[in-house]
Amino acid sequence: MRFLLLLVLLLPVPAAAQLIAPLTLSDGRIACTQGKTGVGRVAAWEAVREPSAPGGWGISETAGDATDLRFPLCISEQTVARDLEATLRFKAIGGTHRRAAGLVLRAQNANDYYVVRADALEGSVRLYRMIRGRRAQIAAKDVEIDSDRWHALRVVLKGNEFDVSLDGTHLFKATDATLPQPGTVGVWSQADSIIVFSSLLVAPPP
Repeated sequence: MRFLLLLVLLLPVPAAAQLIAPLTLSDGRIACTQGKTGVGRVAAWEAVREPSAPGGWGISETAGDATDLRFPLCISEQTVARDLEATLRFKAIGGTHRRAAGLVLRAQNANDYYVVRADALEGSVRLYRMIRGRRAQIAAKDVEIDSDRWHALRVVLKGNEFDVSLDGTHLFKATDATLPQPGTVGVWSQADSIIVFSSLLVAPPP
């Protein structure tokens, strides 16, 4: 069942207000809906102790399957929005094939959504659209992303316009009109990436 977080969609909240898109519960249970795009093993998300995260828990996908076209995701079904500012805090701690942390936007299901992906091994941030399970790149920027260090990936999405930053540094703007409707948000990984996601914060766009 999908629960709409109407505060994001309807209520006039201050521009500085941020809402937590739940990834875990206070007792460490997974709060987002696990899924996968592509092939390979089913998603295996686990809660991990993280003192800096809301509630003291983060999440990580731990299956270790190096299949390149395997994209585990965990969707916060309570959080639905069209236009938003979203900030994802993550740390890449492992993965021999990929170390990719992704922020999912306007998800309609496990096969149709936008994702902004930061890969510490490749050294890039990329914006993709995923339509019927097929990925197409919209924009990209090469940037150094250290492993074993916290990063903040920020995306402002208004209408068809994307504005992407990492750790306070602006990377690129892009335009795409493929998915104009509201959708859910969440976190995303690739192949054998081991990423700790500590928080996903959502606010109205500035």
